[in-house]
This record gives sequence, C-alpha cells and structure tokens, in this order.
Amino acid sequence: MLLNYLKIALRNIKRHSLRSFIHVIGLSIGIAACFVIYNLVAYEYGFDTFHPEKEKIHRVISVSGNAQEQWPNSGTHFPLAEAVRNELPMATEVNHFYTSNAVLVSSADKEKNYGRQDGIIYADSSYFQMFSYHWLSGNKLNALKNMNSVVLTEKAMQKYFGNISPAEALGKELIFADTIPATVTGVVADFKESSDFTFTEFISMATILNKEKIRESIYVDSWDNVTSSSQLFIKIDPNDLEESEEALLAIKNKYIEQEGDRYTTFSLEPLSELHFGQTYSTKAANKLVIKGLIAIGFFILFIACVNFINLETAQAKLRAKEVGVRKTLGSNRKQLVAQFLTETFLIILLAIIIAIFISELGIAYFKELLPEGLSFVYWSINNLIFLSLLSVAILLLSGFYPALLLSGYSPIRALKGVRNYKRGFDFQYFLRKNLTVLQFTFSIAFIIVVMAVSGQIEYLMKKDVGFNKEAVTYIYTAFDPADKQNAVLRDELKKLSFVEEVSLSSDMLISQSLWTSTVTLAEDSSKTEMSIQVKSADTSYLSLYDVPLLAGRNYRIGSQETVINEIAATKLGFENPEDAIGQFLSYGDEQELLIVGIIKNVHTQSMYAAIRPMMINPETVRLFTTNVKLKPNIDLVAAKEQMQASYHAIYPNESHEFKFLDETVENFYQSELRMKRVLGFATALAILISCLGLFGLSSFTIAQRTKEISIRKVLGASLSNILVLITKEYALLITIAFLLSIFPAWYFLSNWLNSFQYRMELSAFTFIVAGFIAFILSIGIVALHSLKAANSNPAEVLKDE
Repeated sequence: MLLNYLKIALRNIKRHSLRSFIHVIGLSIGIAACFVIYNLVAYEYGFDTFHPEKEKIHRVISVSGNAQEQWPNSGTHFPLAEAVRNELPMATEVNHFYTSNAVLVSSADKEKNYGRQDGIIYADSSYFQMFSYHWLSGNKLNALKNMNSVVLTEKAMQKYFGNISPAEALGKELIFADTIPATVTGVVADFKESSDFTFTEFISMATILNKEKIRESIYVDSWDNVTSSSQLFIKIDPNDLEESEEALLAIKNKYIEQEGDRYTTFSLEPLSELHFGQTYSTKAANKLVIKGLIAIGFFILFIACVNFINLETAQAKLRAKEVGVRKTLGSNRKQLVAQFLTETFLIILLAIIIAIFISELGIAYFKELLPEGLSFVYWSINNLIFLSLLSVAILLLSGFYPALLLSGYSPIRALKGVRNYKRGFDFQYFLRKNLTVLQFTFSIAFIIVVMAVSGQIEYLMKKDVGFNKEAVTYIYTAFDPADKQNAVLRDELKKLSFVEEVSLSSDMLISQSLWTSTVTLAEDSSKTEMSIQVKSADTSYLSLYDVPLLAGRNYRIGSQETVINEIAATKLGFENPEDAIGQFLSYGDEQELLIVGIIKNVHTQSMYAAIRPMMINPETVRLFTTNVKLKPNIDLVAAKEQMQASYHAIYPNESHEFKFLDETVENFYQSELRMKRVLGFATALAILISCLGLFGLSSFTIAQRTKEISIRKVLGASLSNILVLITKEYALLITIAFLLSIFPAWYFLSNWLNSFQYRMELSAFTFIVAGFIAFILSIGIVALHSLKAANSNPAEVLKDE
C-alpha cells in the first residue's frame, strides 16, 4: 500500500510540475531559514550547560548609583567574597577570582618574551570545584593552594613549552607581569563545549594576596571600590534565592556606608543568563535579537506554508474528478488523506534536501555575522530531530487541511464537475483571499522595517558628533601608569611629514569606554553631587579634535585646572557658560579644580546615550591612548605602516594597531548594520516566496477564467477592461494587506527607535513606498498572466462550446 502511495505521489508531483516547483522552492527557503536559526539559537543557549549543578550557580553583581543614574557592574568589592563565605549560610560553594588582561608573560630566564596575554585569572581551588574542567595533569584540590602556582590550559602549555606532554609541563616556570614567578602545577584540557569562561592561565590567589603593592592596587581590603575584575560566583539552591538576596542586603548594610543619595545593592544572576549579560559585556548575545530571529524564521516558514495551502486549494477543482474516480473504485477517506499526505511528505523531503544547499549559501553569505564558535553539523542527532519535528509540523500545517478538503469531495458532485459547497459561499476561496492578505501583510511589514532601519543607520552615520573625527587615528600604549615611552612615541610621530598633530589622552574623545565620577561646586553649601564623565589629556587634545571653546581658555599641564562642557555648566546652575569660568569644582580626594574653559557639547559615546556632563583634566600619567591627526590628501595605507613601524620600535612587546576613529564610530552600530542585513535578506525571501505563491495562484485562477475572458472579448471587452477585471481583486487584497501591516510595523519601529537618544522621525513616506513596492510587484505578476489570457484567441478557447 505504501509503495503504491509513493508511486502515485511521484506521478502527481511530475504531472503538476509548476505547482510542485513552487512548493519545493518556497518550503526549502523556509526550512533553510529555520534550520540556520535553530542552530544559532541552540548555540547561544548552549553556553556553560555542562557544569555540574549548573542551575544552582549564580554570579553576584553590583549596582551603584545616585538619584541621577545607575552603574551596574558584573564585579563586586574584593572583600565581599570573604564576607559571603562567613555570613551567607545558603551558599554551599563560594568561588572568587580576579581577572587580568594584557599581562606580559616571559620564560623563567626572561630570554623568551611571549607578549601580553589576555584571559589570565587569579583563583583558588574553589574555581575548579565549581566549574567542570578535565584535568590532564595535576590535582584540582591543591594545584592552586600555594603561592606562585599556575595552572595552564593545554593550548597555553603548547604555546609556552611546545609539543610536550601535560605531565612534563609540571614544575616548569613562567614569569607574569615581570614580577610574578609561577610554577606550573596543573594542566587542564581546553573546553570542547561552548563557554564564556575562556581563561587560559590560572594563577593562585595567594600569589597576589601576599604582595602588599598588588593588594593596594586592586583594593583587596576596600569596601569603597567595585571592579568588574573581581568576580564572585556562589552555589545556592534556587529555592533560597529570595533569602540569599536578603542576606546580601544585610552584608551590604553592615560593611558599606551609604553617603547622601548614593547607594549600592547586590543581586544574583543565574549562570544561564551570563551569556546574555549585554550590560556587562559587548560580546554577550542579545536575547531580543535571538527572539527576533526566531520570529523571522517562523514568518518565512509560515508564508511558505500559506503558499502551499493556497495553491492546493486553488487547484482542488482540477483534482476533484481524480477523487471522484478513486472513491467510486472503493477508496475511503482515510486512504485518500494518506495518499495526499504522502504526496505532501515527498515535497517536504525534496525541500529539506534543497534546504541544506540553501543553508550552505546562507552561512557563507552571513559568515562574518555568525559567532566564531558556531559550526554546522548537518546530520547530527539534534539537527535530525529538529528536521523531523519541523517536517511533521509542516506536514500538519500545510498538508492536513488540503488533504481533508480533497478527500471530502462527494463522488457524484466531483464527477459531474459541480461545486462542492452550497448557498453561494466558497470557503476555500474565502480562505485563499485571507491567507494571501496575511502573507503580504508580513512581507510589506518587512519592507517597512528594513527601510526604516536603513534610514536610522544613515541618520546615525551622518549626524554631526560635534568635532572632527576624519583623518584621526589612534593606538593604545602599555597599560602602565608609570609608562614614559608614550611621550617618546608622541615625539617620533610628530616627526613624520604627514602627521599634523599628536595628543596623549586617557582615551579617544568618542569611545565605548566610560569613566565617571562625582563633583560638587566648592561654594555649594548643599554639596549636591553631579555625575560627570572624566577624561584626561595633554594640551593638544582639544585642538586635535577641533573642539571649540565657548568661553575661557585651555587648561595648562601641571595646574589644578579643568575644562567642562556646556551641559555640565548648565547642570551646575549657570545659565551662561561664561559664568562658570573661575569657579572651583570639588573632585576626588578633597581636590579642587579651577574651571578655566567651557567647550560646546559633543558626542562622546554612541547615539544610544545622551550627551552627559564632561570634564577634561590635564594629566601626564595614565595616558594610555595616542591620538594622531593626519594631513589631508595623503596615502593612508602607507601612513599607517610608517606609524606602526614607529610604534613597534618603541613598544616591541605590544600588539596594538593604529585604528581610524571614523571606522571605530561606525563599529558602534555593528548590531544595527547586522540587523539591517538580516532583515533585508529576510525581506527578500518573504517577497520571493509571496511572489512565487501569487504567480502560481494567479496562474491557476486565471486559467479557470479563460472561457469567461474569451466571452467578454467576443462581447467587445478591451484589453484594458480585462486587465482591470482580473487585477482589481488582487489590488484590493494588497491594499488590505498594506493597511494591516502599518500598525505592527509602526509599533516595532517605535519601540526600537526609542532605544536611541537621537533618532529619525517615522514618516508616512516610508510606509507608502513599502506599500507601493508590494503593489507594483504583485499587480505586475498578475498582469503578466492576465495579458497572456487576454491575448488568447476566443475561437480556440470556445471551439468546444
């Protein structure tokens, strides 16, 4: 019986080749989109799921703030770990470690220099007890017990010692940060699974706790400083969350004194949320984007399924006699349903095969947008299960209703060619119209969103940031407050003929980093604090970036002076910028700075953030960024090479490269650019599937009206009359779809645009253009078929009547 079903199904697929082609192409595009999105979602949600009792692991995060703003931080105060060990009985395990990046690593004899390394942490044995590592040599219980001990991952071991066994690595020595000797006491395998714990070297915490200078520099005993480097994880039962947060509040109240309106709180973040913590990491995955991708996959597949249902119900009349004959020969309804579902299943199977190839093309196209660790194993167990479940879902969603419809035809009515509905209501026709409207509603909404996203990105790119960022390049130097080589680099760069100006600073004028502090007016008796962004630089900083002074003058090196922006002056209570000149700001440890200049408001972060109060202070230390302004009309590639050569001559162990500021600013909006590209691709797919469906649907419906068209021509109807007759129905459907698409598109875009401090206004023009595009495409497709039918010879069509 099954073999017979397959033979008949293959015969019908071959006989109705146009319909089958549209089905296979539409479904394969939808399946490919869902397949790629499923793998991406599974990858993002698969981080750190292999640790034992993962549901009990939580990170302690800090939130500091005042009446004006909040400062969330993934780290905590250093001494909090010990307080939690002693005063949080619900915590069955406490794991505290301190992260460090750009650490200089060398061999024990200092003959080999491995450069600066990231991914180094100071930890104790609790780290390896909480997180699951496979040990290749050493013992996780005591490997980090003593001072000057280090555990390496296998890749780190090979990098430092070459191709040796993990057992041979034990006892070998390395020097970290020029002053910390460490003996290898263990080697662990690199994670095969996805993890956010990408550390490669683990130095014993006792190493830094016993060095007084390091203790002071990282605030080991301070309850006044929070740093993201100090990470605290605890293991608690999910049922004890509320009680644990209350205990953390009690610890905070015991050790941290609240000053004025400033406050600090602690909360618990589950390990499962760590990968999605965009507040704390620029590399974190965005849950909203992931949900959006799931919705896009669903919409594309839904449009393909709508195509299937529409085309199957449209050609139901053509297969009515087949059903009548089969029922007359003894087939029952269950057998007919099985036959039609078998045919649908074969189409889905063909679509899956083609979808694999389409997936390959999509992965290649979006390669730079996909996470680095994401790999596609097409025939893995998980993917096979997903494709099987997806096939069943498509079979039920697309094939079940048409199968029930066709199998429900009365044999007598079917063989007579009589309609299978009564009282003038054709449910199939009604359903097709509504599904077509729904299909184009999604497509038009996609077009509107893509146009608006493109417009907002263009707005951001062209918006004036308030200073010169063209032909400005920068590079980071050694992250060392005592570094004096940055001044040497500045002087060497000034000697280059194509360099116009060089300035040393804490960071660029616009960047993603943010250093804030609080200030008060020295004469303000209420001592009302104002949160302010702080930058440090030499005296060339303002002129290099062409930042105009509105009042006063530039600061002088070696002086207790500062320059602030307009909004800072306004928030300090001065209506005119000039009035702030000569006032003193209380800042830091009882330090008073004289306001000597007011600059205009400039953007120092992405357009997501509003312009905030800012002060620029004269400094000669902690200037880790070298800013270079280049002369116009030069060879930028050659200039960059020469500057890089000067840099490496002075900093041979550093690996930083010169970057152009305008490119850095553009990178602020990479997520929006990715969103634009993905939405554009999804829109193209949605329109393609919709147009394919409309092509097939109009082909079938117009074929059924050829006799009507011929009679109208005989009675004197012109070509334009016939075109209007056929296209007006579809024009109405597209118009309804356009009206229905306006609200969801507007709702989504309004919420998305509200995340920007500076945004374009949604205009009716965007919606009208999107509707016009859909209208022209759909009417063009229908008109194409209509012309063919209208130009047919009535004598040929009506010769048998």
